Amino acid sequence: MTGEREARESAYAALTDETRVRILLTLADQYDEAWSSEWPTFSELREQVGVEDTSRFSYHLSELQDVFIQKEDGRYRPRIAALKIVAAIRAENYKTQNDDKQYEIEQQETEYECPHCDRNLVAAYREHHLYIGCPDHGAAVAYPTPPRATENRSLDAVIDSTLRNHACDVRLLRNGVCPHCWGAAGLSLPRDSVPETYLHQDAPYATAACDTCWLSYPIPIAQTVLGHHAVEALYATHGLRPRDAQIGPHSLTQVSNVRTGEAVPTAAQVVVRLADGSVKFDLDENCRIRRYDASDTRLTQ
Repeated sequence: MTGEREARESAYAALTDETRVRILLTLADQYDEAWSSEWPTFSELREQVGVEDTSRFSYHLSELQDVFIQKEDGRYRPRIAALKIVAAIRAENYKTQNDDKQYEIEQQETEYECPHCDRNLVAAYREHHLYIGCPDHGAAVAYPTPPRATENRSLDAVIDSTLRNHACDVRLLRNGVCPHCWGAAGLSLPRDSVPETYLHQDAPYATAACDTCWLSYPIPIAQTVLGHHAVEALYATHGLRPRDAQIGPHSLTQVSNVRTGEAVPTAAQVVVRLADGSVKFDLDENCRIRRYDASDTRLTQ
């Protein structure tokens, strides 16, 4: 473990110089064009970055090689670590706490009512998270969202894009892939407890977790079928948006019947009902969908 820690510290120490960061940004800007032409040579890259001193540029380039940059046939291309760093920089993820203030969106009332009282849920963006919840009954949504997501977007648009992204995350987790680090991850049940601040404490929960990175959070079992084509078709045929499956009176948590244990043939069963249509899902202990049945003929055509 000590060797792994030292390797990580050494890798990120290479990013402490402004010239090295400019090298990564320059290579990332050429990603699309370079694959159809060629990646830059040493001289071409030095000129593009704007460093006149050849020795100085060579030193900085060597510090980035192997981990962030790969050299092939005298040309330089970014590795996946470099592209991830550039994406995080351009998403404004590295802004300081003082800089965060310019991205904050003050609390606003949403169109959705709290399922436990007659108050509307409120939403806000702060500290790199989108928060939606009831002032009295806790959080319905608390998703990490990069500051770039708020640029030229209303709070409603941030909510929409965040919830769409979360549905994609759940679909990846169902297939054993972490949406953040690509490591082995998944969903599992049962989960015995959830934080007291969660809006749906009375709902049965599963756990989303990655074996490698930080990802770990409770998720209602009903929401583990997010992103499945039968769910999206059911909502679409009833004139509902994809986001409605996660929040509001038609969220999966509100319109689903979830059964676990000996009462069902698999680890869990989720029956989603909307007006005259329904979809039944049989889930294993890792929330993988083993079978599903759509009773609305519009969903099977």
